[in-house]
Amino acid sequence: MPSFTPTTVPDLAAWQFAYTIDDGHSAGTIVRAAITQKTEPASAEAQAVAVLKCVIAVIDDQNSVQTDAAGDPMDMVYVTTKTLTTDAGQSVNVVDEAAGLVSDCIGEVANRLAVHSSIAAMAIPSG
Repeated sequence: MPSFTPTTVPDLAAWQFAYTIDDGHSAGTIVRAAITQKTEPASAEAQAVAVLKCVIAVIDDQNSVQTDAAGDPMDMVYVTTKTLTTDAGQSVNVVDEAAGLVSDCIGEVANRLAVHSSIAAMAIPSG
């Protein structure tokens, strides 16, 4: 998995975090992870249910969404969810779960960006 470090960019909203990918083909790319949480009603099997959603965007150092080679905005390059449940009386550490989700998402984005770049480099010009 590629390594990444937190970076400071302006105007991050609550539960938005910026990271710079440190190595691999995507080294130097800045990504913004946005986490949202939705609570679901308890069921007979679980006392607490929450769904975390992580959306990754590729941004610059001013928090502006970047575009890919085709001119499409890279505001949702990866989206995933994670469902958290507990048994009666147990708590969930949402911060730990969100951190793991963000880490997994950034690793996936770095891999996808590397593949995207290699495909774009091999594209045959039309005409």
